[in-house]
Amino acid sequence: MTFDFKKAAYAQQILREKVKLQPLGKSVKLIAGCDLTFLNPFRTPTVGIAAFVILKYPELEVVEKVYATGEVAIPYVPGFLAFREIPLLLKAFRMIKSKPDVVLVDGHGVVHPRGLGIAAHLGVVLNVASVGCAKKPLYGVFDYPGEKKGNFAYIYDKFSGEKLGVVLRTKDGVKPVYVSPGNLIDVESAKELVLRSVTRYRLPEPTRLAHNFLQEVRKKFL
Repeated sequence: MTFDFKKAAYAQQILREKVKLQPLGKSVKLIAGCDLTFLNPFRTPTVGIAAFVILKYPELEVVEKVYATGEVAIPYVPGFLAFREIPLLLKAFRMIKSKPDVVLVDGHGVVHPRGLGIAAHLGVVLNVASVGCAKKPLYGVFDYPGEKKGNFAYIYDKFSGEKLGVVLRTKDGVKPVYVSPGNLIDVESAKELVLRSVTRYRLPEPTRLAHNFLQEVRKKFL
């Protein structure tokens, strides 16, 4: 199929207007991590597997795991990841019995050229609080934080100067992660949520466990 990136960019601009950045308005009892993988990532179309892992918060005890599979026909292009992955993520989310208060996404929130990374896109579509926690930078200007766990530096929009997210050190001496609010949460709350969701690994438990769960499921299909 032919994917119209001009229409997709316009859709992102429309959806960006629906993003609400605000202090988290409720206590978090359940937090979800999600991730998606492909049976053949170098071929389009391919078969994708989307997974959610639900944990108690702040205990970080797993209460539920779900996954869904389906064909993915949209190619990967930076800045348009959501269109490739969200349909399957929505399919998996509908299977969850214990609906989460916050969804943590392996990707960006509002740190995005059009202000709508996959975490923001998913948060708007689901009308749920969402946070992006990415392993690599995508957009914005920032300095690198100190080497100690908890050190951070703000990410700013390179045109408006708006504060979009943080570069966060989650473990002493390791590469930082890139955290930004997606929807129904603000920068400070997103940073604290990610930091409190980290144990002894670089990545927060919800997305780390979702990734590990996906690898188990993927082996069954291969």
